[in-house]
Amino acid sequence: MKIRTTKLTLFMLFVSSLLLAGQAFAADSIKGQVLGGGAPIAQSSVTLWEASAGPPKQLGQTKTDNEGRFEVRTTGSQAGASLYLVATGGEPGGRGGDNPAIALLTVVGSKPPTLVVIDEMTTLASVVTHTQFIDGAAIKGSPLELRIAAGNVPNFVNLEYGSYGETILDPLNSAQTPTTANFATLSSIVAGCVTRVRADACSSLFYVGTSPTGAYPKDTLAAVESIVRYPSHQADKVFGLLNYFYPLPNQPGKIFRPTPFMPYLTYSPSAWIFPLKFTGGDTAAAAK
Repeated sequence: MKIRTTKLTLFMLFVSSLLLAGQAFAADSIKGQVLGGGAPIAQSSVTLWEASAGPPKQLGQTKTDNEGRFEVRTTGSQAGASLYLVATGGEPGGRGGDNPAIALLTVVGSKPPTLVVIDEMTTLASVVTHTQFIDGAAIKGSPLELRIAAGNVPNFVNLEYGSYGETILDPLNSAQTPTTANFATLSSIVAGCVTRVRADACSSLFYVGTSPTGAYPKDTLAAVESIVRYPSHQADKVFGLLNYFYPLPNQPGKIFRPTPFMPYLTYSPSAWIFPLKFTGGDTAAAAK
């Protein structure tokens, strides 16, 4: 009986160690999908970065398959460090050929989900929350600042699906702020370049995204950073791309623009701002 009990104990320990090893392996990699306008982007280069107070550290790189899926190892990252993924180039679904203007971003923080999406919405959410820490594809700041910024990304977007986060859709924000419509409209405009809905879609986006200092964006990430950093600059011209990329259908029974994200604005905002309201007990606060 003692021998049998000992064998059973050893067997259970062996099974437990396998389970723990599986959990550790899962935590050592991030799987996900790169999407443009809701469709997969094939052959996109996905790079995993670790942000800190100094220059970001590259941890790994891979390419997406024909369905836009990827897996990248997180080995070498520091405990508590803020991680982020950048997808560049690739072939958007249904729009054959590489689009070098594609640059999409997802900040996943120190505890990334095992499945993530990189798309226009995650890009906008990551830039809005990291405006003071981002320059091109480089993010740097103090550990506390980066932790707070990364913690706010899910308020705008669900990292696992690349869709709206819970906070932006709650009654306070969906009904009392313009954020949801602003967010979807700008995401759709960026998607116009990613998917090349028109031959000059990217050059049109870069033109309206040119900063007041004359800096001309060369990819979608730089365009988003410029628009978010200078929200009132050429706001009406940015909005004008919604009609240029997605004109109202001239067909009976169809009344909505064929935008990849909803809802969209029906008039130009004075500035591309993204305030969120929060409540707690008897208090309310706004942040952007």
